[in-house]
Amino acid sequence: MAEFRMSQERYFLYLHGVQRGPYTVSQVGHMVNSGIVHHEAMFWCEGLDQWQPVTQLIVPKEEKKRRRIHFGAGTIAGCGALLLFVWIFLPTLRQGWKEQRQVEKDASSAYWRARGVLRESLGWFSGAHFREFEASAVSFKGEDHAFVDLEAQISPYFGSARTTRWRVELKYDNRLRMWVGAESPAEPPVAPVVPAAAAPTEAE
Repeated sequence: MAEFRMSQERYFLYLHGVQRGPYTVSQVGHMVNSGIVHHEAMFWCEGLDQWQPVTQLIVPKEEKKRRRIHFGAGTIAGCGALLLFVWIFLPTLRQGWKEQRQVEKDASSAYWRARGVLRESLGWFSGAHFREFEASAVSFKGEDHAFVDLEAQISPYFGSARTTRWRVELKYDNRLRMWVGAESPAEPPVAPVVPAAAAPTEAE
């Protein structure tokens, strides 16, 4: 459009088989938006090899309005989708952050980091839903070693949900300044807790 206006605003219109003009761009715009000139009319100016649709020079009011409505609807839809994403995933993202970064040497920090270690062991898409924190489920061996008993319901994409208990062993890495899984060559940091067998009754 800037190239067209370099011709000192001498625009010609081809209307009903007759060349009209010259006109300025504001005159052409007025005629298009008032309905005197149809949107499918052609125009020419110095520097053009052939006649061009007048809509390349003037954006009709109806088109401007349609673009504003389209842009507004798209913006609203985009904001709505973003809010929905935040509403759905923000709690999960917040929990994921807590499961990965725990630096305090207390029961609550050990509980959250144990969840992260177990989730890594089960796979991020295991659909694990953990039982809420209980201080009694965390025991310490010194200040740099912890055992956390976790109960979680696993809801995989395929198969039925099941509730299982695990014991997660943690150690505090002073270099990283956070809890990590205390994996050793002999034992992994996560082990399922096998329920104790029920004691036999007198009738048995």
